[in-house]
Amino acid sequence: MISRHFFSSEQLRIVNCARERAARLVSDYYRVAPREWLRMPYEVRTLRSLSSSEITDGALAQTVCYAFKRQAGAVVLKEGDLFRICLQDHSILRAARDLRLGLGPLLTYVLTHELVHVVRFGQRLQSVDLAQELRSKEERKVETTTRTILATTGDSEIDRVLVGADHGG
Repeated sequence: MISRHFFSSEQLRIVNCARERAARLVSDYYRVAPREWLRMPYEVRTLRSLSSSEITDGALAQTVCYAFKRQAGAVVLKEGDLFRICLQDHSILRAARDLRLGLGPLLTYVLTHELVHVVRFGQRLQSVDLAQELRSKEERKVETTTRTILATTGDSEIDRVLVGADHGG
């Protein structure tokens, strides 16, 4: 059984900063306007608030898609997809420790990667229900885009994360 540690309150503040930075980077790359994000709503959850089906030991994070419907009685007010980015605190903390990476830069990488998925799903560039045999090709596209986005930061700590990701991160 893998030991699952949760982010501390200080680490959760780092998560929020990384989320904001990643959203800004992805928005700039794809030229996503604030109103476009409203059509592809997403949320970021950490291990403490994930259901057992959203927890994995094989990834730093995963994005899942849920259909939602808001109703007032029989009247449907809004319906669509909600993308939930499920951060795997335990895996992220282990990777930061093992690869000697800063938590902020690692989270920026992870969240940028997951937000690229959100955009690709939300703009229908990729199907949420992708066949298993096509998933590795999609992951390579997302990883290439993530690296292109992060290369623009000029941040040496982000560069260290990208090198760490090349070596098993």
